[in-house]
Amino acid sequence: GSLFFESVIGEIAVTPELDGSEIVLYDIDARRMELMRRVGARVIEKTKTRLTIRSTRSLPDALDGTDYAIASIGVHGPGQAWHKIDTDTVARFGIIQTTGDTVGPSGLSQGLRIVPIFVDIARQMEKYCPDAVLLNHSNPMSVVCRAVNKYSRIPAIGYCHNVAGALYYFARVLEVNREDLDATAVGPNHCVWLLGLTHKGRDIYPELKRRILSRPPEPRQSFARDFLERFDYFPIGGDRHIIEFFPHARRATRTKKIPYGLQWRSDMIRQNLLKRELNKEPAEIELKAAGKKDVYIPEQLSPEAMGQQVRALEYGPGKIHVVNIPNRGAVPNLPDWGVIELKALVGPGVARPIVLGELPPQLARWSAAQLFAHELTVDAAVEQSRAKALMALSGDPMIRDFEEARRVFDAMVQAQGARMKAFRK
Repeated sequence: GSLFFESVIGEIAVTPELDGSEIVLYDIDARRMELMRRVGARVIEKTKTRLTIRSTRSLPDALDGTDYAIASIGVHGPGQAWHKIDTDTVARFGIIQTTGDTVGPSGLSQGLRIVPIFVDIARQMEKYCPDAVLLNHSNPMSVVCRAVNKYSRIPAIGYCHNVAGALYYFARVLEVNREDLDATAVGPNHCVWLLGLTHKGRDIYPELKRRILSRPPEPRQSFARDFLERFDYFPIGGDRHIIEFFPHARRATRTKKIPYGLQWRSDMIRQNLLKRELNKEPAEIELKAAGKKDVYIPEQLSPEAMGQQVRALEYGPGKIHVVNIPNRGAVPNLPDWGVIELKALVGPGVARPIVLGELPPQLARWSAAQLFAHELTVDAAVEQSRAKALMALSGDPMIRDFEEARRVFDAMVQAQGARMKAFRK
């Protein structure tokens, strides 16, 4: 039922090697799932492929004998209301989250609620499709992938478009074609470090740094510019993601006065809801399902490129792609088990990280802290451990002291009601 799946179905449909495959949709929301099934049927009809598509409310039915499970799950609730509950709640303590899906109190809340769902899916996969691969798009990305890898035998590969998106920014700054740039980047999802950048094989990173630092700060890249100036490396993810990994997020104490021109997440959600209320037309997905609007047929693949990923995993040849997978020695000064975003060779049955060497200490310091926070979050979610959840939150850069961590956590637990009842005192 996720709107993201229109592009997934489209990218599978335009991948010749996958012609004749069966796509099975599963969702707990029958109405959304049926809309997506109808959209998918129109995509298949328009592309004239031999794909088939069906939907089911039974997870065992969906998984039975599958080769690849593609997940895009949200625990936000209708209109992202439950996500807004978190960001509204923590704002009472002067914690103004600009995204809230990866770090900070809101990111922790999302992790504690989504990890048990993914672990259950992975354990069902062990039973019904033990050789399958899970391709994940849900946040908190690194936490979800680590949970699946740690608590099941199912390999999880995570996909995010931030590194690919950053190339458009770099190309504009450098006044070159994006297709001629190649980036080397690594780090925890949503706060990835640009280690190197080449243009037609020539090192152009020094010129990128010079140009960024010699011009006024740009919207959505102002905090990243400050980080570059202090630490000599550019962080990828966009300011609204990146700033939440640092104590700077606490500079704002009111929702309307956030540094770097950023916006409070609750205001973003509220504005989206208002737009829907003002628009009396049926939702776009309803129009597409009814045949009143064209469905999406990709002429240019998205950064995630799901059809190409499945083709590479199933048949080869290997494809270099930025993914979120266990480190496995690619960065020796980070833990092997930590899920990081980096280039990997995606090929038959596996994604193998490309060795990068040690991170500079000014970057390893921030990355390692996040990976161990992920470990606490994953264990807290699986064990339903209040103590470990408090440990994870108490070390978060947005939290000022241990007592604040307890008060903020209890406020979130109370606000979320039955969804977090296991973490009550």
